[in-house]
Amino acid sequence: MNPISKEDARNILKKNLPNLPEREDHEAAILKRLYPLLQGKSKIITYAPDLRYEVDVLPIIESCPLPRPTGFIEARHSAKWYFPRMNAEKNLRFLRPYSFEKNAMGLFEPIGDEEISVEDADLILVPALGFNEKGYRLGRGGGYYDRILNSESLQKKTVGLSFSKLFPVPFLAENHDLKIGKMITETQIHSFLD
Repeated sequence: MNPISKEDARNILKKNLPNLPEREDHEAAILKRLYPLLQGKSKIITYAPDLRYEVDVLPIIESCPLPRPTGFIEARHSAKWYFPRMNAEKNLRFLRPYSFEKNAMGLFEPIGDEEISVEDADLILVPALGFNEKGYRLGRGGGYYDRILNSESLQKKTVGLSFSKLFPVPFLAENHDLKIGKMITETQIHSFLD
């Protein structure tokens, strides 16, 4: 398969992700594969998903302040969960929320006082549109996660979530792109930095 540009890959994924057949069932299967990786972790960075494009991780989070249907998940994890918030310098901070508000892009951001650094997190769930065969993440193009997770020791703590029908995405990664430690689909767990 010939590589495509990141822009073309983003366009293809944004067209296909909202219409994925059996998506809710696939998301439930992904979360069931993720759950064992959460065991023994007490401080986890996650994200508030754009439900059109990203796997919904909220049903697995105990006491999540965002309302989400959780009937298809048997277990929720009671770690301290932290969510990304963009600061004025366009860098990510990770806060433990007591509430959420929508930002200018329509995404939920946490309101909270307790902050964690990526170094202190036990596990980091990263949002993505997709991943290539080597585990490089395709985000929306802002580079926020690429910048903050810029060492292999941090990348080993990262987990990405995607759908088997859309993996791998044949884009050419650039030097600054984030390579994740593991990526989970509804059918398997892929390890890239073990």
